[in-house]
Amino acid sequence: MKKKLTRVVIVGAGSFGTKRLAACLAMPQDFKVVAVVDPSADQRARVTRDHHIPAIPDFQSLTEKADLAIIATPNLYHTRMSIKAMQRGMHVLCEKPLATTLTDAKKIVAASKKYKRIVKTGSNHRFFHTVQKAKELFDQGKIGKLLFFKGSIGINGSKVSRNWLLDPAMAGGGTFIDNGCHLLDMARMFMGNFTRCTAVMTNNLWKDARVEDVGSAIYMTKDNRQAIITTSWLQWAGYSHIELWGERGYIITDSTTHDTVTIGGKDGIFTTFDYSNEQKDSYHRELLYLSGCIQKNKQPSPDAADGAAVISMVEAAYTASRKHIWVPVK
Repeated sequence: MKKKLTRVVIVGAGSFGTKRLAACLAMPQDFKVVAVVDPSADQRARVTRDHHIPAIPDFQSLTEKADLAIIATPNLYHTRMSIKAMQRGMHVLCEKPLATTLTDAKKIVAASKKYKRIVKTGSNHRFFHTVQKAKELFDQGKIGKLLFFKGSIGINGSKVSRNWLLDPAMAGGGTFIDNGCHLLDMARMFMGNFTRCTAVMTNNLWKDARVEDVGSAIYMTKDNRQAIITTSWLQWAGYSHIELWGERGYIITDSTTHDTVTIGGKDGIFTTFDYSNEQKDSYHRELLYLSGCIQKNKQPSPDAADGAAVISMVEAAYTASRKHIWVPVK
């Protein structure tokens, strides 16, 4: 079957919309950006000037047919824009988090079924070379049954200061719903569903924010396996670190100074794979994967239901932190 060109509309011309646009433009043999949607006249003028692509204020102004809408707006608008795109016949890639509440996330799941559209929750971290190698080793059974997952992720919080991400109504929360979605998604990818959690959210640096700048949570599976997740806006270098501890060994991915994957066993022998010199192309590879799913009419992973499950984990953690109790994950 000959591969078709995927026609794309990018909704939102901010930071993440610009990253998605750049990834599409880097693969002209696979993607054609037919329009960028943004309510800001200044943003539209910039897109037209820099890329010579039609920039329009809303979907009603779209004149060319599109296959895929990439939703890269502030979080509050993810649900509305995703559903509007599906109503116009487009498949959807929605940046994480899928929505700011579980109720809204479920609306996207329902719309995907109603309009028979493919929905992918943005998860470019799954396409990191280190994460894909870790998944390959894990799927080969190298460490046996996974007993314990530990993940840490952080960014330089100054990048979000004086930004809509500090507005709880607009973002849905702070670092835990922002950075944390990546780790929660990967915890589910490796361990499956979780049943309960407890958590602590704090704000110690960005005092003007009404959201947390550090968040930590413990999740439990039905059979009492643990996942510990820590996120922050206080990591000045930015990093992601994942530990998988199994019955027969361990896998550790780390991007603090280098991009490495280490696999070891109970015998003390270990092997490290270094991907530091590999191209940083996770956005490209995620889009190519999604394009393949569209061609095959196959729901991707993570899909809308996976994205909603992550929001359920986020909501449980926020409730647990407020009430200082263990909370069921719905």
